[in-house]
Amino acid sequence: MKNLLTLFFLASLLTHCASSSAGLATSNIPIVDQKYTVIGPVEKSDYWITFDIAFIGFPLSKPPMDKLVHDAIQESEADALINIRYWNDKSIILFITLNRIGLNAEAIKFQNDAKKKGK
Repeated sequence: MKNLLTLFFLASLLTHCASSSAGLATSNIPIVDQKYTVIGPVEKSDYWITFDIAFIGFPLSKPPMDKLVHDAIQESEADALINIRYWNDKSIILFITLNRIGLNAEAIKFQNDAKKKGK
């Protein structure tokens, strides 16, 4: 009986479930009554790692969502992103969880750039 309880305890520590999630957002900044042109689609993904012991997890870095949005805007030379779709999944190996986040959106450029108006 003692061996069975020990085996159950070890199995519960080494076995985890994988999960995923997804979401939508209209844009990364408010776009009220502003005219814009769609530049094209943007797709980015990145990883971060957590250390998990049973039900307790310790992130070894922050989720890179802000970095993904910033990089997508800079690489496409856009002003903002619209029709944002994001997803998150996990791969678990013993005590290490590899979290992956992805971003799909459309890059836009405002026709009346506020930066140009201020000059």
